[in-house]
Amino acid sequence: MLWLSLRARKAQGGQSQLSFEKGHKAENWRLGEPSGTTQGKPTRGGSMVKEKSEKRTNPISTTIYSRQIRLNRYLNDAWIFASLLRPELDEQAKKLRTSKSFKKREFPVPRRNIVVTSKRNDQELGDIYRAQHDRGIFETTIVSVVSRTEAFIQECVAQAIKAIPKKLTALSNKNITPEEFLAHEDRDTLLESLIAARCQDLMFAKPADYLATVEKVLSIEIKEETKLAFIEMKASRDVIIHNQGEINKIYVEKAGAKKRGEVGEELVIDEGYFADVIKAAKQLAREIQIATEKKYG
Repeated sequence: MLWLSLRARKAQGGQSQLSFEKGHKAENWRLGEPSGTTQGKPTRGGSMVKEKSEKRTNPISTTIYSRQIRLNRYLNDAWIFASLLRPELDEQAKKLRTSKSFKKREFPVPRRNIVVTSKRNDQELGDIYRAQHDRGIFETTIVSVVSRTEAFIQECVAQAIKAIPKKLTALSNKNITPEEFLAHEDRDTLLESLIAARCQDLMFAKPADYLATVEKVLSIEIKEETKLAFIEMKASRDVIIHNQGEINKIYVEKAGAKKRGEVGEELVIDEGYFADVIKAAKQLAREIQIATEKKYG
């Protein structure tokens, strides 16, 4: 997130809001509602949650359910934080960019084992705020959202294998090395080590391939549209990290029909796309949770 000293401010009416582009349905943007209760039933991130805890008895189902709730809360927190912070970024950007002062301010910054000074005038500081308001806060948060969603996927796979160890063969066909075997005194610690290592290896595969493996390990099916949305948002994350936001051939190939531009163009990262990423992550997690509960009880 943005490490600047800012005050959080709510929009009129006490509700934190983002402005929205045309072409999006209003009901799809209510991603930042607080958790609470609705007609006596608990809510998850502001949406109705069916009371099924008494039916959820399998450790795979109960663990994945709790992990989905945790991810959902993180996603809502990310949305709320952005909605609170962006008005402040906008206000500071306008104020500093119209300042009549050109005096350089000194800011301590780290370098190797020492702290040095970097200087900026008001206009330059205003540009920093503007860049974060328009794009930076979304880029940073999207990278984090993808990572947290991948962590959720790994946790789901790990829990399934812990409960049903033979599923390890569905995750990977790698043999246990003598070093791995000798490094552990009992079966449980060996299994945990293998799960951690194989899950880590899994995330280096192409998203389409590792989602197929996840379906195989969990014995579920994820909707094709949901998988494609996740693949595109991961491809966008890679462009942000590895290509400074410029679309390259790798992105076009990964995103396929979901691509959002052509090679050489700047990838659009705005509030509309940020909401799409939040919704895509929620949808993937929800489908995995529902499908595993249906499968295992």
